[in-house]
Amino acid sequence: MRSNKNNKNKKAKKVQPYSIEKQVPHLKGLNRKEKLSIFLGAGISVSCGLPDWDSLLETLKSVIESNGVHLYESDDIANVARKLLGGRFNAVVADCLYGHGLQVSDSALAVAHSGIKNIVCFNFDDILEEIFQAECIEHSIVLNGEKFNLNNDRTTVFHPHGYLGRFDTESEQKASKIILSKSDYDSLYLDHYCLTNLIQLSMLMTKTVLFIGMSMTDPNIMRLLKEARKIGVWNWHYALIKQVGQDESIKETRRLRSVGVDPVWYKEYSDIPRILNQLSM
Repeated sequence: MRSNKNNKNKKAKKVQPYSIEKQVPHLKGLNRKEKLSIFLGAGISVSCGLPDWDSLLETLKSVIESNGVHLYESDDIANVARKLLGGRFNAVVADCLYGHGLQVSDSALAVAHSGIKNIVCFNFDDILEEIFQAECIEHSIVLNGEKFNLNNDRTTVFHPHGYLGRFDTESEQKASKIILSKSDYDSLYLDHYCLTNLIQLSMLMTKTVLFIGMSMTDPNIMRLLKEARKIGVWNWHYALIKQVGQDESIKETRRLRSVGVDPVWYKEYSDIPRILNQLSM
C-alpha cells in the first residue's frame, strides 16, 4: 500500500512540477505546439516606467483636485473624473499614463519575442504594439466587442479593459471604452456571457495560460479559473511570481494550485526575460 501511495505522489510531482528547471521545458513544448497563451498584467508596464493602477488613479485624483473638486474617501475616482472631464476623460487618462515617458524593458521585449500568438493584455498601454511595429512583427489589436479570428498566423493582442495608444489623437483615444472605475469593472464582469469573459474562459479551457505581471488576486480571474474547473477542465496554468518568504510561498502555492495555477517562482525581476527567452520560439 505504501509503495502505491509513493507512486501516486511521484506521478503528481511529475505532472505538476514546482521548480523552474522542470517547468520551462514543459512550457516551451506547449509554445512549440501553439498551446500557450499569455495573460499580461500591470507588472510589465511598470517595468517600462508606467504607473500601476493605484498610481494611475492617484495621478487622476490630482487632476480632479486641481479643478477644485473635493474628493471623499468613498468616491470612485475614475467615475468622478469621467463626469468632470466628459469627452476629454480618455485623453487625460492617457496623459496620466504616459506623462513621464517610458523605456521598453527587457521583460516587455521578451514577451513580444516569445512567439506566443494569443495575448490577453489587461493594460491600456501600447508597449507591445510599439515593439511589434518597430520590429515588423505581424499582429492584430482586438478591443472588447470587435470581431476577430484567433486562428491565424498573426499575434493577437486582446485588450479587454480598453486601449490608449501613446501617439493616438484625442479623438482616437476617445473612441476606446476603457474600464477603470469600480462600476466599469462590475458592469463588465456581471455579464458572464460578454466577449471579455468568453475569450478568457475559452483560453483557460483550451490553452495553457502563463500569467505575467499579475498579482493573481483579481476576483474575475479567480472566478473564471474556478468556473473552468467546475465545468471539468483540469489543464494546468502557470504564473510568474516573485519569491517571498517560505511560509508565504507555501500558502500562495496552495491557494493558486487549488484553482489549477502552478506558480513559477523567480528571485529577481531580471529573471523574467531570462525565463521567457528560454521558452521562446
